[in-house]
Amino acid sequence: MTRVSSISSEDIANYNDADIGAAARLVHDGCRAVLREHFTIQPVRREAEGSRLTLQEGFDASAVRLTGNVVGKAPFTGTISHRGWKVEDARLPKLAPSHDASIVAPAEVEL
Repeated sequence: MTRVSSISSEDIANYNDADIGAAARLVHDGCRAVLREHFTIQPVRREAEGSRLTLQEGFDASAVRLTGNVVGKAPFTGTISHRGWKVEDARLPKLAPSHDASIVAPAEVEL
């Protein structure tokens, strides 16, 4: 596989679809591992996607986004198209005082 940059600023137009797909699989697997290591993630809504529900007045608009023909005010009856995700617990490492959190990926120098 041709090396595809781990940072998204590289132009990938010259890579073939197989190389991009292989790189995407590695990136996805790595992201999933990091998320599972540092966060407990749960669905916002417990109902299955495709379920019908009614949102009463006062529902948490930061946790539920209404889509489609949104007219008037609650109660709203609709179908869950995505259950959403929320972080239940975060286990982030403590940073050393000298750590520069603005560095997303350090430069590499091969010796």
